[in-house]
Amino acid sequence: MISAAGGPATPPGAVAASGADHLARHLRAAELIRTVDPEFAAAAESLVAHPHRHGVLAPSVRALVVLAAESVIPEADEPRIEAAIDAALEDGATWDEVLCTLEIACSIGLHSVSVGLPLLLAEMERAGLPLPEETSRQRELQHALETGGPRPRPLNPIYAGILRMDPEYFAARVRFIDLPWEREGVLDPRVKHLLSIAIDAVSPQHYVDGLRKHLREALAAGVRPEAVLEVLQLASVTGMRTLDVGLAVLARRQ
Repeated sequence: MISAAGGPATPPGAVAASGADHLARHLRAAELIRTVDPEFAAAAESLVAHPHRHGVLAPSVRALVVLAAESVIPEADEPRIEAAIDAALEDGATWDEVLCTLEIACSIGLHSVSVGLPLLLAEMERAGLPLPEETSRQRELQHALETGGPRPRPLNPIYAGILRMDPEYFAARVRFIDLPWEREGVLDPRVKHLLSIAIDAVSPQHYVDGLRKHLREALAAGVRPEAVLEVLQLASVTGMRTLDVGLAVLARRQ
């Protein structure tokens, strides 16, 4: 699934044929939009199909990226996730790879703390409220994060705030995030970074700090910039689901 050159590999013949109906695979309302606005439908097909026709990712990786983007709350929609899972399995992803993708995607809810805690700390400082005292448990957990586990990494400011405020939540959070990464036999780590990039980039999340971190780690792990750009392109078309919701309603008003 990953080439020796450091990027997700595209096996011979893996790029989808130019005649494939990518819009229908992405959009339930594809045939309806083709009927009511064929010019827009053609533009949408061109946009959706671009990474599938010109990208560097293997089809199974590409399908898992789409699944990751579709799985993000509040985007998650059962019919869309069902279709994305079926597509991933059809494109060669394994059951365990799909499960790992869903487990990585559900970490999106943790951004509530990632975004909210810095604001809380700023307001605590403004109100003159002290931080909890530093403890040996906090130092132990910081050492474990920076030296152990599947992804040893320095304590960033957000994690430092979480650790200082609630060490046991910090421990639970790190375990929750890192568990899918510990399963080295399921998905190459570079694929996991690409899935995380899709999750942090998908609208309306746009979690810039997390996106920057995974971009940096993906490049450091040898992922090619072209592969990262393809992931961003795959995540960028989720706004078309507006048509799935609104176009059927509009058509009934004719």
